[in-house]
Amino acid sequence: MPKLRIPRYPLHVLLRRAALAYLIIWVLSPPLAYGTTWRVLAVMAMLLWMALDTLAPRSVLRRPNWPVLGTVLFVIYTAFIEWLVPDSSAINRQFAIWIMLFFLLVGESHRRGRSDEAQFCFWVILMVLPVWSVATLWGINTIAGDVSRTIARSSDEARDLAAQGIGGYGYIYTLVLCLPFLAQLAFRSRTLSSGSQVRWKYRLQRMLIWGNLLLVALLIVRAGYAIALILSAFAILSVLMIRSRRSLPLAMSVCLVGLLVLTASVAVQPLLGVMEDMSAGTEYSAKVRDIRDSLQDDQSTGTVEGRTERYLRSIKLFAENPVLGTLTFDDVGKHSAVLDRFAQYGFGFGLLFLALLVHVPLRAARSPLAPIGLVLAFLIVAFGLPMSNNVFMSWGLVLYVFSRGAFGVMGISGDQADRKQGFEGRQPHA
Repeated sequence: MPKLRIPRYPLHVLLRRAALAYLIIWVLSPPLAYGTTWRVLAVMAMLLWMALDTLAPRSVLRRPNWPVLGTVLFVIYTAFIEWLVPDSSAINRQFAIWIMLFFLLVGESHRRGRSDEAQFCFWVILMVLPVWSVATLWGINTIAGDVSRTIARSSDEARDLAAQGIGGYGYIYTLVLCLPFLAQLAFRSRTLSSGSQVRWKYRLQRMLIWGNLLLVALLIVRAGYAIALILSAFAILSVLMIRSRRSLPLAMSVCLVGLLVLTASVAVQPLLGVMEDMSAGTEYSAKVRDIRDSLQDDQSTGTVEGRTERYLRSIKLFAENPVLGTLTFDDVGKHSAVLDRFAQYGFGFGLLFLALLVHVPLRAARSPLAPIGLVLAFLIVAFGLPMSNNVFMSWGLVLYVFSRGAFGVMGISGDQADRKQGFEGRQPHA
């Protein structure tokens, strides 16, 4: 029987991982969202990580690339505008975006020969997600079908629900961004490289991936967000159906996936109605009705008109002030992270914000080692949510850190430039 080897790490590595583990738990755990003590500890963890990274030989803070420089510039500029231009919003409105961009620094650090740390973060996230996914499913089934929508609003009721471990819309969309990676690892079993692992560890990893995939899919369906369902359907179908990078097969596969998603979007309401009729008089009928009602609420005329009006408001403000923007947040639409940044800060910083959001999936797309279906799903979800909704802290955790760890688990660098720059600690394998 082989002996269980426990790796030994230097103190600074343990401290880095401890800081990141706490930040992962804090960002993903609804009960920790409102406590001042938890926030203070999170700030200390971020400062500890930055201090340790500054002392590291390949520090992203001492040797920044363009995403790191862009992040620092964006944070300084937005803080300056908040101080310079008075409006009804406080500077704490920016905290979620700044914390999201903090994880960009972590992800860029992982590119520099720290693939093991990226994979550590990946597995920590997969161990944390089931706890709050189960709690949120419990809340949907026992409290109310729209419980995740309630938490999206700042109120005493939202605080009470979060204290019970129930995630809001931010948690749901975080899971949507995780979905393509979970689907790739679950359905394409060869991408989860077992290497020299002992068999029980490999099987445990497979169970963790499949368990998260099933919980994530179930929770996205039960939450009833139409945009989340559409993005999730595209992600799953892309992973399953898009395999070739050659132009003609790729174009045909993308068109087929788009057609299937469009058909499913049109047919889902009638199909749920038929299912409710077939299951009339059973307990399952109520569950089908809850999903149908949630989707009807999310796709109602008022909701669509409200979204459209907000998007158009930001577009109009940007057209009127394309260079500097309005500088104030009061008048923007407040329903699209990207359009709102263009409206408030103008073309330059709006484009910078968009570039910081999509540079990771675009970088992965340039690597021939990355599965093209996964890359397209990653890009569509990473672009689709910020265009149609606001962003939040945990979005950065998945966009910059979880994705990097997932590519590392697959044995894929995600970027050819890693090895050219000498930042990758090991060669990827098939």
